[in-house]
Amino acid sequence: MSLPLRDFRMGISETIYAALEAEASAFERPMQDVARDVLQQWADRKAHAYKVYARRVIANGAQTELPGFETEDAGVSGNRARGKR
Repeated sequence: MSLPLRDFRMGISETIYAALEAEASAFERPMQDVARDVLQQWADRKAHAYKVYARRVIANGAQTELPGFETEDAGVSGNRARGKR
């Protein structure tokens, strides 16, 4: 079961419209689906980039700016995460 879709509207440039239209036409898909996929991929990349950042910061002994990523998420076990061997 997927989450319900939310309505989101915005203006786009002619070049973005042309790119979405071409992709939709080439693969016989609705333009809205193509745009939704592009936004989903962007959101996934942003989330992944933050996770990588947070794991590296934690591995170097600093604290992330946003909560939610503990040392267990970074693949570091308890004692090693605190600098103990």
